[in-house]
Amino acid sequence: MNLVALLSKNINPYELIRSYESKNCDLSLSGAQSLFIGYMRKTNDKRDDISSMTLEFYPEMTQGYLDNLAKIVKEKNNLDNVLIVHRIGNVKIGDCLVIVACWSKHRKECIDGVKYILEDLKHNAPFWKKEYYSDESSKWVEKNT
Repeated sequence: MNLVALLSKNINPYELIRSYESKNCDLSLSGAQSLFIGYMRKTNDKRDDISSMTLEFYPEMTQGYLDNLAKIVKEKNNLDNVLIVHRIGNVKIGDCLVIVACWSKHRKECIDGVKYILEDLKHNAPFWKKEYYSDESSKWVEKNT
């Protein structure tokens, strides 16, 4: 069973994964798990004074896109389970921004699945990001959204 969720509150990634795994994963069959947790940082390629970010989205469009992504990656990589959880709304520095986890019988499939999902999220997923800076200015992120 896949879990794809868009959450507007701060995420405790380890609690979320433990809860999901206890209800949905048969670890006696899945011999491997690969996990990525991304946090909001205060720097990018051009600035080091980001104070927060807002992620906007169209609920049905974004949810549908992520559901389809999870399904494609699960089939392509022969995965047992896929988890994609992404923050939306206002995100503060240090908040968990994204969690991607895959379970399968072998590590390569899991690692490849997580990598594929992350690249797709970064370059194709329908999120619109606006960064806010310490000088109270803001700017829409043009790349990778």
